[in-house]
Amino acid sequence: PKGSHGGSARRDEDGTAIFAVSDQKDVALEVQVTNEPSDPSDPQRDGDDAHQALLVATFPPELPYAALRPDEAGGLGVLCLANQNGSRVECELGNPLKRGAQVRFFLILSTSGISIHTTDLAVELELSTTSEQPGLQPVVARARVVIELPLAVTGVAVPPRLFFGGQVLGESAVKRESQVGSAVRFEVTVSQRGPVLKTPGSAALTVQWPLELPNGKWLLYPLSLELGTPPVPCSPPANPLRLAMVRFGGGRE
Repeated sequence: PKGSHGGSARRDEDGTAIFAVSDQKDVALEVQVTNEPSDPSDPQRDGDDAHQALLVATFPPELPYAALRPDEAGGLGVLCLANQNGSRVECELGNPLKRGAQVRFFLILSTSGISIHTTDLAVELELSTTSEQPGLQPVVARARVVIELPLAVTGVAVPPRLFFGGQVLGESAVKRESQVGSAVRFEVTVSQRGPVLKTPGSAALTVQWPLELPNGKWLLYPLSLELGTPPVPCSPPANPLRLAMVRFGGGRE
């Protein structure tokens, strides 16, 4: 028997498949096994029926085996049995695998173990048969990993309209939170529509607001910043003038 792997994945310059993690929960590894003569010009020399033809596939912990998907055109007779953690599967290809036969099927692998630190994946495919078949070598299916996470950010101001007025104070004269004007709360939501990675890594959100007027006076004064539950620290911190807090405040003239 001869084994190969295939698929329509994007490929790097050196031909290595590129696996982009975006919103899919699994990936299909196409496997094709043939039992054909080694030398087409001398078909009678070898290529006999292969008895107890077996494929053993070994998977990395980031990409465990999930299921078998036979190909209707060839592979309906394949039977696969995996170990408990999905790191190894044995697939019976036929007893015997007939001379000239072609078997094609898909191994479905789960992406649940992939983290932000995963850079490449390798699956080893090894064929065996009780028939005489010298020189059978394992085939390694390799893929580089690209993380594509569709993040989205939305925001709303509460209340949506503010009116500024009153006595204009210099920065040194402002001591209390109640002196910085009407309050406004900006509620920001960051969402991820893609898969939940085992190790999500880190992400940063940059928020810009109208800080001051052309004359150098404060327009919006950051009194409080709360991100997540529990709160995540922000830089620079809020309330840079260290005003005395009474209630949540917002804009300042």
